[in-house]
Amino acid sequence: MDLGLEGKVALVTGAASGIGRATALALAREGATVALGDVDSTGAEAAAQEALGVGRSAMAVRFDVSSEKECSAAVQRVRGELGRIDILVNNAGILSLCRLGEISSSEWDHMFATNLKGAFLLSQDVLPQMMDRGWGRIVNVSSMAGKVGGLVAGAHYSASKAALICLTKSLARVGAPSGVTVNAVAPAFIRTSMFTEEQLAAEVERIPVGRVGEVEEAADAVLFLASERAGFITGETININGGMLMD
Repeated sequence: MDLGLEGKVALVTGAASGIGRATALALAREGATVALGDVDSTGAEAAAQEALGVGRSAMAVRFDVSSEKECSAAVQRVRGELGRIDILVNNAGILSLCRLGEISSSEWDHMFATNLKGAFLLSQDVLPQMMDRGWGRIVNVSSMAGKVGGLVAGAHYSASKAALICLTKSLARVGAPSGVTVNAVAPAFIRTSMFTEEQLAAEVERIPVGRVGEVEEAADAVLFLASERAGFITGETININGGMLMD
């Protein structure tokens, strides 16, 4: 299936590992030029080299999505070197398993700055130019915790991911008349560094398909939403959960 991604330019945040890295590689394989953003410059560089091995062009960009200044500088750098941004994947995020009474005000603020504010800042920057060109894709990586509340994750994590889903809907309304779609994915338990193997094993019995998800499975959903084929889908959130906690 031709996804229409040949020659597109994508910026993927949190791309040094996990779902972000798998998404960047998937986009590269489909012919997209990929900018891999992360606070982990070493991991981002390694992932960019891997993307170069399977695709046409890739670059690493070190920045912190919680910083307005760094987000702006990163977008300017990508545009300066690659010309434009056709696809934005807001994947960068942090997870905390704190109990409600353990969540400090500063930790709440940091969670929202990373999981929500960064996606807002980057989308606010790239969406107008996507609209001017008449084509664009924004995909936000939320969580099932943002739909049903955190059974394992902290309340601040769940709240930030719920807000990201609503941001997705709001941006979708803005972009739709100009050919820009904005969607989200909501993974449940995916094998990433956010969870230990023990934590994942403890959740398997609650997952109808009998296993946890792999990063490539989440990346495939993002890839489709970022493609030409998903042009009639916007404002939606796709569950990636093995049948668990279906809404």
